[in-house]
Amino acid sequence: MRTGWLLVVAVVVASACGAPPSAAAPASALALVAAERLVVEGDDVTRVLETGLGRTYATLPAGVLSPAAAGLIVSLGADGTSTHVRGSYVPYLTGQVDPRLLSVLDLTIPGAYQLPTAYGAAPSGFSPNGKWLVLVSRDASESRFAIIDVDRSTLATTVALGSRFTFDAIHNDGSAMYLIEHPVAGSTSYNVRFYDVASRTLKPDIIFDKAAIAQFDPTVGLMDGTFHVSLAPRSGDWSYGLYMRPNGSPFVHALNVPGHFAQCIVDVAGTWTADSMFSMAITDDGRRLYVVDGAAGALTVIDGDTHAVLRRTTFATRGGTGGDPRAASAVLSRDGTRLYATAPRGIAILQTTDLTLRGWAAPDLSARSLALSSDGARLYALGVDAISVIDASTGRVLSQLQVTSGARAIHVLGRDPASRR
Repeated sequence: MRTGWLLVVAVVVASACGAPPSAAAPASALALVAAERLVVEGDDVTRVLETGLGRTYATLPAGVLSPAAAGLIVSLGADGTSTHVRGSYVPYLTGQVDPRLLSVLDLTIPGAYQLPTAYGAAPSGFSPNGKWLVLVSRDASESRFAIIDVDRSTLATTVALGSRFTFDAIHNDGSAMYLIEHPVAGSTSYNVRFYDVASRTLKPDIIFDKAAIAQFDPTVGLMDGTFHVSLAPRSGDWSYGLYMRPNGSPFVHALNVPGHFAQCIVDVAGTWTADSMFSMAITDDGRRLYVVDGAAGALTVIDGDTHAVLRRTTFATRGGTGGDPRAASAVLSRDGTRLYATAPRGIAILQTTDLTLRGWAAPDLSARSLALSSDGARLYALGVDAISVIDASTGRVLSQLQVTSGARAIHVLGRDPASRR
């Protein structure tokens, strides 16, 4: 287990950061953009940059993203027998809060815990509204889950189960936790299980789409696929996981969190290969879900209410291989009319109204993470050692912000401090 401090930077999801304006932004909007802060997650450190000034606001230990709660930073420190959970709030604008980091969460829990992502591709551990955090501790005989009430700065409960359970999702009110069970070690087959937090009970029923499963044998796993990435709308009604089947066909596992049932969306465009760069993005209202492979040029549009595949299409790519499937990224403008997706070289700009390719931003850049400025006018793209600041309408690179090697992801801090709660 990696020791030291692990930081979790909770920010507003990048797809909610605004639509490109049709004309020059007013001076007040430009001032906000100049002062806004960009979180750069890295292997060794997490930096908060002031984009307009090109300077570092804070340097923190390595961190990962929570899907909500603007500016909240949660750090984990483990000494082998206990884990210190500490949270702080970083304001999104200069001079908003003094002192710089305001403590809002501080507790120590027994046992050495990590975030679920420490064990590989997995959800972050947060509920969509950022009010609950699940930490994980695993060994050869047992999987343990610590459920943290972030608002109250308390340990709600701990759960101990067999070694073949991993975290999947937690309800916005903390009442229900969902787990992935692999009945056969080393297999891609899995079951989704519901743990009732109030009664401290793992329910015996398997959660699956009965219309999509032909054979019912939970002892080997009713579903079959390798987890790639997940996202959830802020409402928390659904949790979407993108999986790759052994034959390369992708599918979306849609879990209804309050209703304890699931749907499988199997008619997804594209085929998984070593060079695939699949990612997902969702509109602010959760009514449209996009699955895109920027490497092969495959795009699927899914209705967030019915989960019907509305359209599948392809778009011309720029060729090239060597993209990192684990670093694919996609973001939507706030009005949902533009989708930006990474490829091995360049960033595809797609018009969602007719699914046409409008062009390529930064055509020679190999980007691993994307974020949009608060006003939607600028696209930030993380490369190997720099962040390219791109005009979101034209795709032209305006400037660069230098970062240290090992940076993994970028996120714009939320503009509304009230969204922390």
